[in-house]
Order: sequence, then C-alpha cells, then structure tokens
Amino acid sequence: MEASMKHNNLIIMSALALVISLTGCGNTNKLSEYDMTGISFIEYTDIDTVCEDEELITAGSNLLSDQEDNLLLSYVVDSAIELSTELGDYDHLVFTNPKWIENFGDSGKLKPIEYSSLSKSMQEFLDSQMPILTNDGSVLPEGTGLYEYEGGGLLAFPINVTLGSAKPIEAKNPLVMLIDNPAEILKADSCMLPLTSSGNVLFLDSDNLQQAFENSELKDYGDIQKFNKK
Repeated sequence: MEASMKHNNLIIMSALALVISLTGCGNTNKLSEYDMTGISFIEYTDIDTVCEDEELITAGSNLLSDQEDNLLLSYVVDSAIELSTELGDYDHLVFTNPKWIENFGDSGKLKPIEYSSLSKSMQEFLDSQMPILTNDGSVLPEGTGLYEYEGGGLLAFPINVTLGSAKPIEAKNPLVMLIDNPAEILKADSCMLPLTSSGNVLFLDSDNLQQAFENSELKDYGDIQKFNKK
C-alpha cells in the first residue's frame, strides 16, 4: 500500500503525462543528429504492478544497480508538471547523469551553481519533491549537483519519447541536476522504475541489458527494445 501511494502521488513522474508546450521542441526529431546505435530501453506491459510489488521493486532496483555503468538518464521534469513560475529564466529543469552528458552533451558547458541562487519557488518545489525521490531523503544527496548549461543545445528527453508521444528537445538554457549514480541515489519505486517506463532511462549496451533482463523477475512484465530513430 505504501509503495502504491508513493507511485500514485508522485506528481512529477510519468503517470502524469500532461500535454504541455515545450520551449524549443519544434517539429524536427533531434535524434537524427545523434548516434543512437546500440541504445535500448525497457518497454513494460505492466509498470504499475512492478512499482507496487515489493519483490519486483527489489528486482528492479537490483537490475538498475547492476546496469549503473550502462545507464543513461535524461528527464525533462517540466514535461510532466507545469514549472514556468519556478523556472524563471531557465527553459527546462533536466535530471541527467554524466554518461548522458558524455554521449550527448559537453561537460565543459556545465557551470555549477548554488542552491541558494535558485528562485524561492524552485527551492520550495525541490524541497517538497526530492525527498520523495532520493534514497536518503535529502534534497541534494552526495553525488548530485546543480548546473547551468552554458551555450545551450543540450539534448534532453521529455517523458514518453520512446512511446512516440513526445520528441527529444535541445534545451537552450536548462537548469541541470547532475546525478552521478542514479540507481544508487534515486529510489527505485518512486523514481527510477517509473522513469524506465517513460523512456527517460536508456541503456548503452543492448545485449548486456537483454541478458540481465532475462535473468530478472521483471522479464514477465516487459521487453527490451532498441531505440528507433523516428
């Protein structure tokens, strides 16, 4: 019941696939400019059961931990909830990890910023939401940091890109939360597993993921799909 409440009440996860306008989204699929060879994702048949069953949550957590070095995270938070007031001059709030930046961005463009420099409303948003998402219940656990992405052009995924109902964007002036080890830092049930279902967690090595998935209890609740540029 507790896991179900967390899953159902989490307002920034994929279950709340709101239809909003994304600045800089445009009509062109940006993936044509990037190499997606070998990148895959998990396509679920029943993500609700996975996120509500303790054994499956544990299996999912173990799978993601085993795949940490193979994992790509990119989540445009404001694709699931309206944050225009909180964002201020930023165009998007993006959760990502160093491997995503390494493959699809430029680490030299990341400029660290202080939490205190954020708008009061953004601080209030993160203060209320991050403890739900992080394993240690803190807003900025060790291994996370806030950055601006100077010069723009950061490839980022709104929710449901892999389902075909959204397109990747290139954020012009994003607020970036860089998370070194997402599977370790973020909760499986209330964050990482929902993000795998919404296409915001991808995997670099499809064969590696396929083998691990077949050995997991999750195998009866989904399949591995290679990323298809559209």
